[in-house]
Parts: sequence; structure tokens; C-alpha cells
Amino acid sequence: MAIKNKAKDRDHNGRIRRCYTGPNSLMSTPGWWINLFMNRPQRRLNKRLCLQLQRGRIDPEEAVFPTGNRRPHVYYW
Repeated sequence: MAIKNKAKDRDHNGRIRRCYTGPNSLMSTPGWWINLFMNRPQRRLNKRLCLQLQRGRIDPEEAVFPTGNRRPHVYYW
């Protein structure tokens, strides 16, 4: 079910009202937390794996890089 498709969510011109275009929720994960606890550790792991590959410490066939998405991850709340 869509959240922003009701007539009460629209202004007199039919566009979404301003109060419905902000953040999704007060319980959404903050951007600073995503950067600090999800993106940076993944980048450190990628960098470590690349350096080990360059130095020949691990075989390229057995190197396992993390997935491109953010799952599974620890939630902020």
C-alpha cells in the first residue's frame, strides 16, 4: 500500500504537500551512522584484501570481497 497517494497528502494543485517530502521517519538510520559503522569498515576490508592480493599473501581465487550492498548489517535502533 502506498503511503503518499491519499487526497489528504496533496495540495490544491494535486502535488505532494511539503510535510510529506521530508525524512521518512524519526526512526530512520542517520547518515553519519551509516558512514561510520557500515561504509568505512567495508572500505577498510576491501583495502586490506587489495593490499594482500598485491603483495601475494593470498591467492586471487580464494579472495572473498564483501557484497556491494549494506546487508547484513547492525541496525542503529
